Amino acid sequence: MIPITIIDELLVLLDDNVTRTLDECAFSIPQRTRQTLSSTLGRLTSKGWVKTERDRLRRINIYSITQAGQEQITKTLSHIKLIDDTNWKDEWLFVIFNIPEKHRHKRDVLRNRLSNLGFGRVQNSLWVTARDIRFEFDDLLDLAHIKGRVIVLQPKLTPEESQKLVNSFEWNWQELNAAYHLFIEEADRYLRRTEHPALEARLLVFRYAKLLSQDPKFPSHLEPSDHQRDRAHDRYAKLRPYCYKEG
Repeated sequence: MIPITIIDELLVLLDDNVTRTLDECAFSIPQRTRQTLSSTLGRLTSKGWVKTERDRLRRINIYSITQAGQEQITKTLSHIKLIDDTNWKDEWLFVIFNIPEKHRHKRDVLRNRLSNLGFGRVQNSLWVTARDIRFEFDDLLDLAHIKGRVIVLQPKLTPEESQKLVNSFEWNWQELNAAYHLFIEEADRYLRRTEHPALEARLLVFRYAKLLSQDPKFPSHLEPSDHQRDRAHDRYAKLRPYCYKEG
């Protein structure tokens, strides 16, 4: 499962639209060294996700998130809205591709992206998920040796067909449940405390959203009976009020 990275931590920190110095970033993210934070902020600036301005009077850099950086946060958080069963209309997302062996590297890049997004493999070249998350892999479809070799479909299946599809679905539910369980434990520890720092709540919510981005997001009636997503979502709902105010 994808962990929370230093890039995630910095983008979530800056997503409140408050400008910060390196020292202020280091104070908010004490588990990272100033050197690591400085180099990562430099990379984020190069990507266009963070803006760096020079305060010549104080001789320090000032950092703020850009619209492109906010879009990265929004893209991940959007997975939270996708799990609402009332929005599911028996429509699946099929990705079918035929990429020859001589372009195996590009084929593996696509497969790895789909796997990390919670797609299950029905056949080697047929990958399926329950929600429309094309926004997460559209960038790959224009790459050389992938463009024109991928078909994306959104068929509507009968309940019986959906159940048959789920039965053929290859996915590591145990690993995903273990990750949800860890999130639930961390959220419970936070909620039991008397102080509730807003940044910590936002990072926990972002961790939950990243887990959802790897979940096939079946409607509840098609999920394994022991799936932990509903319990995790309950903790998310309790964390959310603390995200932008100290409690």
